[in-house]
Amino acid sequence: MFKSLKIKSLFLFVAVLGSAGVFAQDKDISDSELNKFADAYINVQMQNQEAQQEMISIIEGEGLKIERFGEIQQASMDPNQTNDATPEEMKMHDAAVAKMEKLQPQLEQKAKAGIESKGMTFERFQELATVIQQDQALQQRLQAILMKHQME
Repeated sequence: MFKSLKIKSLFLFVAVLGSAGVFAQDKDISDSELNKFADAYINVQMQNQEAQQEMISIIEGEGLKIERFGEIQQASMDPNQTNDATPEEMKMHDAAVAKMEKLQPQLEQKAKAGIESKGMTFERFQELATVIQQDQALQQRLQAILMKHQME
């Protein structure tokens, strides 16, 4: 249901993990640094949930149901798919997209501040995210830390 919403609104964590560039593949990540990353990751995830709720409010505020917005969004992004949206629905859809795009810089800034509040630079967070994606042992270490955080 939120798949197309995520595509258009460029959710923060996807943007963070999908950053371009080649980073130092520092496999010697300390437990302390991985804990900071986990704290920052949790913070970003919570912010993403809040952002999702804001986007849902925007869509519904424009008069569309989430499912219908997703259908229109998917059709508008796929040239092979027929868009059966009425002109009024397209107007509501476009207004919602414009509001979400306007919100994006604020959400990105909030994510950066949240990461930095956990004692890590945004750049280092990106580097670690890239390394973790490519290293199964680090993924397992991170999962263990995240599970420990859930238990607390």
